[in-house]
Amino acid sequence: MKVRKIIALSTVAITLTMLTACSGGDGGVPDMPGGSDEAKLNASPAPKGFTAPTKFSPDPVIALPDSATQGKVYIGGDLPPLPVALHQGTVFISRPDGLDVVSSYGKSFPATITPEHSPVLRLESTGGGFVGNNPAHAPLITSFGGKTWVLSAVVAEVTGSGTTKSHDVVELMAVDTANTRTKAWFTETKVTVEDRYSRDRGEAHVVGRGGNTVVILSRGQLFGVDLTSRRHLWTAQGTYDEGAVVIGDRVIALRDRPEGGDQVVGISTADGKDLWTSPRAARDELSVAGPDTVMTYEKAEQQGGDRHHLLNAATGEIQAILPKDAPSSGCAYDGAAVTVCTDGRGSDRKVAAYNPKNGQEVWRLPDAAGTRVAPSINLVRAGLIYGMANGNPVVLDAASGKDKENQPGVAPHLTDGYVGITETKDGRGLSAYRAVG
Repeated sequence: MKVRKIIALSTVAITLTMLTACSGGDGGVPDMPGGSDEAKLNASPAPKGFTAPTKFSPDPVIALPDSATQGKVYIGGDLPPLPVALHQGTVFISRPDGLDVVSSYGKSFPATITPEHSPVLRLESTGGGFVGNNPAHAPLITSFGGKTWVLSAVVAEVTGSGTTKSHDVVELMAVDTANTRTKAWFTETKVTVEDRYSRDRGEAHVVGRGGNTVVILSRGQLFGVDLTSRRHLWTAQGTYDEGAVVIGDRVIALRDRPEGGDQVVGISTADGKDLWTSPRAARDELSVAGPDTVMTYEKAEQQGGDRHHLLNAATGEIQAILPKDAPSSGCAYDGAAVTVCTDGRGSDRKVAAYNPKNGQEVWRLPDAAGTRVAPSINLVRAGLIYGMANGNPVVLDAASGKDKENQPGVAPHLTDGYVGITETKDGRGLSAYRAVG
């Protein structure tokens, strides 16, 4: 599995068609082991939510369970994208062996949703190595059939009967946000690439949703599951690297090239067939750039070297090629007006915002006058940038690049408007901090 160098983002900031899904449901406190009385005893009343919060309580509400960071922290402390999603203050944490649900309203025990068969990878075995080998990604929260669902994928082994060979399946698990104590339904897809000894054996995650199709990536295979019938629909040709995104009814993905490297392709979520293929060699970076565009990092022959390409998600046509000095480590759409890109560290860090339709630069930090520094970025969401500057948390207006709030309390890596998730102050792991303004 390649480690992708990108901004740590909220899932709701990059899945466009699922943005509205995080506002459904009743937001109730999850039922925890021991019964609802125990959950009510340990939880405080649900807090108020904010569309684009700029202030968080300086004191954490709860510390998240270890599953939020197990096998996920780089040496040096940089956090890769977390396997965490939020829904009205309830925390959902994908694991290679299930799904943890915990209330961020107050102290409570997490409920763990498990697959029907034995998972091929256990969470407790993912903590070693330089980066950690926990393959879990954030679950998808989406509304369908009048309910709001949390969808997560796990690879499990089905034990053979008699002389029938055992085999692996990808189980798509669904949890109703109105009843988070149990699994509402599940569906299984047999894994076609069998390798019991591969380090990638336990890899599976939900990429996104297009129409009624949920797109899943597992062991390099990209396939679709129909939400209505809850059955496997299609498997896309070829093998794929991590980083696929869903925009509308299209999956934009990084397909492996026979000669090495990646190639950006557009695939229909309805039938898994190719819609377009980029002719250029790509690096393993891909992100949603706007309502109908993606940002890629591909070979630019005439410009010399690799450059960020802004592509039309429907056709694959180039909308713009960013200049050579554009930040090149990661980009993220703010969900409103601009795509924000960044790279570098310390005094070499730079941040720039671009028009998501034509790629024109809107603003850049450090500024030309040398009066402002570029912040490190934890999250781009709902027209705001949350990050750190001069050792302190700060919130910027994404459209203008101007400081929005210089004392936000914390700089979250994830927020749903009810709580913000970030590193625990004076401690280890992650904690939830309540949004207060």
